[in-house]
Amino acid sequence: MTAKEKYHNYCKTANNVSIYQQDWWLDAVCGPKNWDVIIYENNGNILGAWAYPIKKKYNLQLITMPLLTNGTGPIITYFPGQKPATQLSHEQQVLDELITQLPKFDLFDLYFLPIYKNHLSFYWKGFTRYTYLIKDLSNLDTVFENLNSTLRTQIRKAEKEITISESDDIELFYKINSLSFKKQHKKVPHSLTYFKQINEACVKNNCRKILFAKDADNNIHAAVYMAWDAQSAYYVNGGADENFKSSGAYSLLLWHAIKTAAGLTKQFNFCGSMLPNVERFFRSFGGEQTPYLHLKKVNSKALKLFLALKEK
Repeated sequence: MTAKEKYHNYCKTANNVSIYQQDWWLDAVCGPKNWDVIIYENNGNILGAWAYPIKKKYNLQLITMPLLTNGTGPIITYFPGQKPATQLSHEQQVLDELITQLPKFDLFDLYFLPIYKNHLSFYWKGFTRYTYLIKDLSNLDTVFENLNSTLRTQIRKAEKEITISESDDIELFYKINSLSFKKQHKKVPHSLTYFKQINEACVKNNCRKILFAKDADNNIHAAVYMAWDAQSAYYVNGGADENFKSSGAYSLLLWHAIKTAAGLTKQFNFCGSMLPNVERFFRSFGGEQTPYLHLKKVNSKALKLFLALKEK
């Protein structure tokens, strides 16, 4: 049995595989031939697995993040009753084994999911980024009280004029999503075809909702695409019409997404943003600022020179 076949079976039975590490997600965002997996076993038991994207460009071997994927990283199998010190030692051993199995590459540039804090095994330089997590959705009254007071007022006001509805219209979502990039005079980084691949995979696995915020005249003010696994819901993407920015629809829409997530999983991940205005908005929802790793290593001398010149 190949490593990929073992991983397919592992994803079907393990409860510690996030949506972004699932084999079907990687098939959708990378293509079935553009990702691989490393397995570390002991007596037939998988102790660690690491599925990673890989592609060739300009004759370079690249391990880099696919679009609309919030993070990746090794999956470690823990044992019941492990003491913290033993667990740390176990993590270190598994990570060491997985790292030694990585293929040769010219560029390694991955964001890790927020659950990974142990990066002692990685000898290259890492950069920390941040996301916001609402870690406990069990009491929505408490979650709402933790929202910024201005945001609460905005949501209550929007509730009087805006309605939230679910839809399967991925093309309409993409249209609203594109408005946010057009506002910044930027090209949409992901195509409709690419987004449809992700959507089809999520629909097949029953783990996504598309939410729209509309007014009484059926004008769409905002849209959010959320997905989830057993541990967390994820804000995959969203967008808003600049013509209705004062309606508070986007705030109401995200609050509705959080309430929806409470009936599906344990926490809500805003999937970060280092843009100051977006960071402030996400922070106002009362989530806990949580670091995650950005690990990067360049082996190609030519690529090192290119990147150095690009940064000047």
